[in-house]
Amino acid sequence: MEGINVCDLYKSYKAEKVKEGSFFKNFFKREYEIVKAIDGINFNVKKGEMVGLIGPNGAGKTTLLKMLSGVLYPDKGEIRIDGFIPFRRDRKFLENITFFTGQRSFLSIIVWDLAAIEGYELLRDIYRIDRKTFKERIDYFTDILNASDLINKPLRKLSLGERTKVELIGSLLHFPEYVLLDEPTIGLDIVSQKNLWDFFKHYNQERKATLIITSHYIRDIEELGKRVILLNKGKIIYDGERDEIREKIQYKKTIKIELSEETKDIPFEEYDYEDGKIILNVENDEINETLKKIASMKNVIDIEITEPSFEFIIRELYKV
Repeated sequence: MEGINVCDLYKSYKAEKVKEGSFFKNFFKREYEIVKAIDGINFNVKKGEMVGLIGPNGAGKTTLLKMLSGVLYPDKGEIRIDGFIPFRRDRKFLENITFFTGQRSFLSIIVWDLAAIEGYELLRDIYRIDRKTFKERIDYFTDILNASDLINKPLRKLSLGERTKVELIGSLLHFPEYVLLDEPTIGLDIVSQKNLWDFFKHYNQERKATLIITSHYIRDIEELGKRVILLNKGKIIYDGERDEIREKIQYKKTIKIELSEETKDIPFEEYDYEDGKIILNVENDEINETLKKIASMKNVIDIEITEPSFEFIIRELYKV
């Protein structure tokens, strides 16, 4: 069967309990607990699909990607990718998948003081890429990512955004059909983020590749994932189209209030402040009462009522 197929998947690990008290007492008498990282999930991903995987810290996102890539094996359940079982690590499977993390990847570990091209040569040998194809692929990626000059510089001399580009090239040299991206834009400025968004879209469309992207940045998912999977405490709490997720929170509206000057006299207990505007998320049946309170405020120059932001909807779903 083609694509990614996950059935009744579980993964737990042992973690040390954090207790108050003497450091030395806890050091010599440690207690542990079993944490369910992945708790009985099921989903399928079609070939060529691009999926956003989001969740708070500890939701199980990275653990899931590690199992999909074969780095970890499940306690129970089954994963098949194009019929392969990942943790068996068949060569044909490994030649068709990559697991990229925005933290510190393969090249940073092995060629930190050398130019990226030296690391690419090692990868060429690992994946048995002939010299002509190797050069064509280097040219292909450096052209798209505008990285021709970067690959000849030592990694330690590159900025985070530049290093992310050259490491990404290394992870894709073998033209994998399955690309697992764990926080690929973490720490990047908005320009670098947009460059990667454009690249991932291009690679997905041109190579017909399957991409699964985890991120703390909701904007990443808005840009890249037509389909969204929400993980919380190891369970899937939503799996569906990104645009349909708003239907889960139909009963609220967002009211943005622009003031001519800042004031401490705000008649609301809960609100956000963004770009000089007060942001309220209000139940539909409370809108009229809220507008009356706004009318009593001084210095109001504009009011805007909109649908809730994607980020707010995600936060609300985690509360369910």
